[in-house]
Formats: sequence, structure tokens, C-alpha cells
Amino acid sequence: MNFFEELFGKSYPVIGVIHLQPLPGAPRYRGMSVKEITRIAVEEARIMVDNGIDGLIVENFRDMMFKKRVGPETVAIMTYVASKVVEAVNVPIGICVLQSDPFAGLSIAKAVGGRFIRVPYYTETYIVDTGIMDSVAADALRFRKFIDAADVKIFADVHIKHGYSLSRRPIQESAEDAYKRGLADAIIVTGKKTGGVTDPNDLKAVKKALPEAPVIVGSGVTPENLADYIPSFADAVIIGTGLKKNGKTEETVDPIRVREFMKKIEKLREKVAR
Repeated sequence: MNFFEELFGKSYPVIGVIHLQPLPGAPRYRGMSVKEITRIAVEEARIMVDNGIDGLIVENFRDMMFKKRVGPETVAIMTYVASKVVEAVNVPIGICVLQSDPFAGLSIAKAVGGRFIRVPYYTETYIVDTGIMDSVAADALRFRKFIDAADVKIFADVHIKHGYSLSRRPIQESAEDAYKRGLADAIIVTGKKTGGVTDPNDLKAVKKALPEAPVIVGSGVTPENLADYIPSFADAVIIGTGLKKNGKTEETVDPIRVREFMKKIEKLREKVAR
């Protein structure tokens, strides 16, 4: 049994993203109650899981402009919301705290029984819209050890969307360092922006350099291009925008699009199994 089968109970799992409404303290927050924020998150979680999604990420996506480290108000509310999502559905739940706060993510996951976190800026130094993002890998690994959260896996992005690595080196070299030196449990490869199509050649290069590593395609996947990634180059999919109405990031989750996507992944799984 490989890494993803053990974690999600499925080969080539599909991980849906719950884009939370703007949280108190964020620039776009307009007074929505925590109870209503939670209700929407739980509703979207149920729509995705009821239509076949294998895992979920709870993410403060609408809190832009993002901070490098979030405050206690964000940690408290995300912990509450994530706990209700965990209670509502029976799939592995992950946490992504933007801009790139693995300490908050690990803490929330530890509190609610989350199985993994996503860390956009894990190794290397990046130039992004908030300034310079330095590697957090060494401190994140030690913090995970400190809070006894070894069962919370780290999914690390390389050459992450909206960011530009100062190393200027090939993506496969960055991935090798994130996996072998940064000790990430899985590697995520994305396009240039949220919902942006991921270049299959990037995934191909990473998989060739790290055939043993669990590799995730992290943006821009649709039913039409899914076969460009799975099973040749990716072992799992993270999808948010592609499951929304009209494929628009700010829209709500569309059960029809979820079902269509999961039908396509099931056909690919059957093909691989034969």
C-alpha cells in the first residue's frame, strides 16, 4: 500500500479545498458570524464528500492580503471551523494557513485530528506579493516534534503559484531538496496562479527525479485535462476552483462538477487497475 492509499484509502485520491469566507480580522471581513462561516464550510464539505471527494483541505483563502504569520484570532476560528468539518464528514482533513504558517497549521491539525497540512513556502526563499518568504522547514519539523504531531503529514509546494524562487534552479532540484532535506511527506506542483493550469512537464521532471516521492498536482485540473497528469506524473490531485460553479474561484461548490470530476477519476483508477 502506497502513501496515499494508506492516508486516504484510495489510489490517486482527490482532495477538495474548502475556501473559507473572510475571517474576523481579515481586510475583506464584513461581519459574517463565525456560526455562518462554519455552516457554509460544513455545507461545502458535505457536498464534496457526498459526491465522492476523498479528502479535504480547510484554507483561509479569502483572507487576502495575507500575513506571513496569522494572529490568534485566525487560529482560534480556523480551529473551531475545522473541528466542525471533521465532525461532519468521514474523510481525512488537512489544514492550510496562508500565507505560509505551518505552526498555526500544525497546531490546528493537532487540535482537531487533522491528518496533514499544506505549506506553500516550505524550502528555499521566494519573492511574493507580501515580500520575501524564507524557508520554514527546519522550524516546522522541530515544532511538529515539539507538539508530538508526527502523524500530521507535511505536503510542501515547490515553485508555488504566485511566488518566484530566488534559487532560479530547475523545479526537480527544488523538489529533491524539499523531499530529501526538508523531509516533506509529499510534494505539490502547481501552475502560476490559483486555478492556473499546471505544466505537465514540471510534474514529469519532479517524478523522474523523485520516483519514490508522493507527488500532487495542485492547481488547474479539470475533467478535460486530468489524463495529462494521472497516472503518468501525479499520484494525487488538489482541486478547488475546478469544483466551483462555472469554474470560478469565488463561487460556491457545484455538486454536478464534483460528480463529473469523480466519474473521470474513477475511470482512470479502473484503467490503471486493469
